[in-house]
Amino acid sequence: MARSSTTVAAAACVVVAVLASAVAATPRPADLFPTAVQVRAKFDDAAFVIDTTKIEGNPNHAGNIRGINQGAFPVLGLPEVDSSLALISLAENAHNLPHTHPRASETLLLLKGKLEVFIVEENGPGDVRVIENTIRPGGVAVFPKGLLHGQRCVARDGCKGAAVLGSGDPGVITVSARLCDAPVEAVAAALGVPEGVATRVCDRISGNPGAGQPAKDKHRR
Repeated sequence: MARSSTTVAAAACVVVAVLASAVAATPRPADLFPTAVQVRAKFDDAAFVIDTTKIEGNPNHAGNIRGINQGAFPVLGLPEVDSSLALISLAENAHNLPHTHPRASETLLLLKGKLEVFIVEENGPGDVRVIENTIRPGGVAVFPKGLLHGQRCVARDGCKGAAVLGSGDPGVITVSARLCDAPVEAVAAALGVPEGVATRVCDRISGNPGAGQPAKDKHRR
């Protein structure tokens, strides 16, 4: 009888230990689904401001495109924020090369200069529509998510603008650069030229921003 009682007691202890372990391993609701306040509490005060003067970007002779997203500033990825920025500086005749943002629309405010902007509509029946406009300081251009678009500065003193994108991680696909990442035979087929010519073309593709041909006088400020 004593041995039986001891066995039962031992088994009970094991059951209690297993149950306690299971309870301890079960995530609390707050860990699985934290409230917005709890998420924001993980960020210190300084995380809610961004000093853009310290963001270098990738400048070249044609200008600079400085991206500000949740990769470097996680606060931009908060559900209540979920946005990013791009600061654009272009020299005269320079282009923000044709590109798309797969996860965000873009709203661009021009601060200085005169900017030609375009959007290429998605493939469909009939001719493909190209939406073209010119904006001046205080003008705003809107680019829908996923559509090919770009800008060209047509001001002698250059252009400056700031864009807000509707995702903390908008992504960017610069068409010319990504095309040249494809197999050379695919690039040649896309351009309708021999593979050797396609290779030479891709070897001359500039970084972004890219220089362009002089603008016509009627477009200049």
